Amino acid sequence: MARDARSTGIVVLTLLALVAAGCTDRRPAATAPAATAPAAAPSSSAPAAPSAAPSLASVIPAAALLQPGDLNGAKFTPMAAGDGAHLRPLRPCAAKYPSDATRTAAVAVQAHVVEAPGETPRVLMQYVGLHPGTAAQAFEEIAAAVRACPGSLDPGQLRWEVAGSADAGDESLFVRVSERFSYGDPANVVTPVTPAVLMRVGDRVTVVADLGWESSGGDEAWVLRLAAIAAERLRTAA
Repeated sequence: MARDARSTGIVVLTLLALVAAGCTDRRPAATAPAATAPAAAPSSSAPAAPSAAPSLASVIPAAALLQPGDLNGAKFTPMAAGDGAHLRPLRPCAAKYPSDATRTAAVAVQAHVVEAPGETPRVLMQYVGLHPGTAAQAFEEIAAAVRACPGSLDPGQLRWEVAGSADAGDESLFVRVSERFSYGDPANVVTPVTPAVLMRVGDRVTVVADLGWESSGGDEAWVLRLAAIAAERLRTAA
């Protein structure tokens, strides 16, 4: 009986040892695969990737415009949106052209030019529109509109007169744009004339115009001379 009691005690102790061992040596539970971490965002201090260079079909370089040396040192500044809209390009009777949709770039600038000390300034403007492959169509649409819509000198209206060509560029049209209004005194009615040259040089359509100064009109001979220079600038920069 004593042996049986000792045997029973040994068995009980062995079982307790096994249970204790099972509690202190458990394997870790299986874990789900870790989710793939998102790629780290680039640091704000990291250099940005270089942007693609603009295509030639969307750029009008400054060298394509008249230069300060052509304007007695005057420099162009951008024209505000809407300023001179009827000349950007020529738009008699607020014409809209199918070729407007083919224009891939455009620039409109102006400069206050003083030819000699003490002289009244002149406001010279230049517009250039780029029409890759369709500039001839654009020029023809504009020229046809000028011929078809002479306008008038009624209040708020413009009169358009074709005065010939400018002998510049691949194609050209010399136009006089007139407006009648009261200046200062209601009885002081003036009719200044803006001489403007429409030209095509390759894929570019340009307008050079002397806007005059206040109630005075522009100088036709000066505009014709600058138009020839503008055509060569465009051709060289093409």
